[in-house]
Amino acid sequence: MPRQALILVVASDGLTRRTTVSNLQCYDYEVLSATNGDEAAALLREHGRRLSVLVADADARSGAVDGLEAARIARSLNPKVNVIYTSRAPHTIPASRKVNGAPVLRIPYFPQQIIGIIANLRHGAVQAPAAIEAAA
Repeated sequence: MPRQALILVVASDGLTRRTTVSNLQCYDYEVLSATNGDEAAALLREHGRRLSVLVADADARSGAVDGLEAARIARSLNPKVNVIYTSRAPHTIPASRKVNGAPVLRIPYFPQQIIGIIANLRHGAVQAPAAIEAAA
């Protein structure tokens, strides 16, 4: 059975990245992961045209490319790619640096929240960007 979609998870926190990747794989998604924007940019150059979803840590700021710029790169390679931002402080992300239509999920989050957002994005249910709070 073919996998549902190719997803790139960019998260500087190792536990968050591994947990998110593992849960996405349980739902039969094909998943790539990167620890920072530079790694993400390299993976985007290689796989960007077939990427369906980018989960980008907006707080990832090590290297020349941050999580926000990784989203811009993804959209330049594939205008149809869905982007989900994650952040410890979603309200601090400058609107001018975000790509259109990308929801923001507050860290920490439950992996099931990512699954639900991806399903909604892929089926057109998420209409406008919104900060989504994780349950404490």
